[in-house]
Amino acid sequence: MLWVSLLVLLMATSPVIKECEEYINSTRTTVSVISMIFDPTPIEFSSYNCSKIVHLIVGGEDAHSGEFPHQALLGWKTNQTGVYTFECGGTIISDRYVLTAAHCASKPNTPMSAPEFVRFAVVDLTKNEDEFDIDIESFIRHPSHSFRRSYHDIALIRLAERLRFSALVRPACLWTDVDTYPSSVIATGFGGMDVAEEGSNTLRKVQLDVQDLSDCNKQFLGTRNFPRGMSENLLCIGSSGGGKDTCQGDSGGPIQILANRKWCIYHVLAVTSIGAACGTKMPASYTKVASYLDWIEGIVWGSN
Repeated sequence: MLWVSLLVLLMATSPVIKECEEYINSTRTTVSVISMIFDPTPIEFSSYNCSKIVHLIVGGEDAHSGEFPHQALLGWKTNQTGVYTFECGGTIISDRYVLTAAHCASKPNTPMSAPEFVRFAVVDLTKNEDEFDIDIESFIRHPSHSFRRSYHDIALIRLAERLRFSALVRPACLWTDVDTYPSSVIATGFGGMDVAEEGSNTLRKVQLDVQDLSDCNKQFLGTRNFPRGMSENLLCIGSSGGGKDTCQGDSGGPIQILANRKWCIYHVLAVTSIGAACGTKMPASYTKVASYLDWIEGIVWGSN
């Protein structure tokens, strides 16, 4: 595939690419076999220790445990009651950082401040199984982001302690080609399944289509969020048939693909930002990860 070839060509040039190679290799097991009859030279066979991936959010279906091990959930504590609310998603990109949307720095429609913790290894909020929480040390919005607009809607969360990777908690690679994208992508999140719902208790997945920016400009150009229309740092993604979409609560979550079915590691192309009415034929806006690689690298793999 084109994007697999591009990944191989870029290997060993960028910290993002080097880290991705390490993530992929960490899931690989190599076994040497020696023939007892023919050439005794050992022959190596490699396999990847992936969790179950099933071949979806509005119009989607439930994800399985370990299917999207890079998925994270941002949490707020409600007053002093000990009740938690989860309003945004995120993506594990290293053992110390989670990628999310800048507008998730405050709880939607409330005066509440930034999220307080990140939940990992969760696919069902009603069950207490493998999930665990880590406090947030700092929430780093892109310096060009403004809460009055939806441009540069990308942020990094630095965790208070390092993650220990496993089959259920694993980082995603970052998409590096700013101009080349597959036609179909996967969105994941705990958002509502229609415009009236607050959110889903289970992690859901949905396949969506990458569309032309002009499709999003038809609804966003001149609005408060996009007064200048869609920029080249954004992706326009939706479903031509309608009924499939990201919705409230999916903000900050990943748009991803499995670039090679042998690998266990997904590539994250974009961060869920803003849409119109959920589940309609109108596409939504997503922030391109590849447009912000220098900023991400400088923080995540720069001096740390």
